[in-house]
Amino acid sequence: MPSLYAKKVAKCEAMLNITFSNKLLCLEALQMSGNMLPWNEQFLKVNKNDRLAVLGDTVLKSYLCKKWYHSGRVKGQWADAEQTLVRNTNLARIGLNKSLKECIIDNPGTVRISDKMLATTVEALIGAAYCDAGDDGLAKAIAAFGLDEHEFLIAVTYHLSPLP
Repeated sequence: MPSLYAKKVAKCEAMLNITFSNKLLCLEALQMSGNMLPWNEQFLKVNKNDRLAVLGDTVLKSYLCKKWYHSGRVKGQWADAEQTLVRNTNLARIGLNKSLKECIIDNPGTVRISDKMLATTVEALIGAAYCDAGDDGLAKAIAAFGLDEHEFLIAVTYHLSPLP
């Protein structure tokens, strides 16, 4: 019978429609406490997700900036898109909408999952997907969270009329 934590990983994968080759990366992304966890009939020290969140934040911004660059939009539109998409309130809202609260592994004394914890988990899952499957995993995670849909990331098409 799968452990509670294996079930959380499977639930997270289903929510995001992502299958991790290395399930421990997903487990780490969900881990807020840094405690020992039972996994495959043994106890493992699983790192807290903050390091994966730093990686996820960095590759998320890089991916989105590259998408913005290829859109042909102006510099100020990048600043607007970045502020809208990458801020913790937006990431927390996305995590809440994806029901990530059900998957987060918190400290035993935690009363409630905060917005900061949700945002950190979203970033950590993006980092985990990148570590697991490179650029393809990154693109899939970003799409799963709907972070690639901002209007300033879509290519601009100019229709020029001939001069009279």
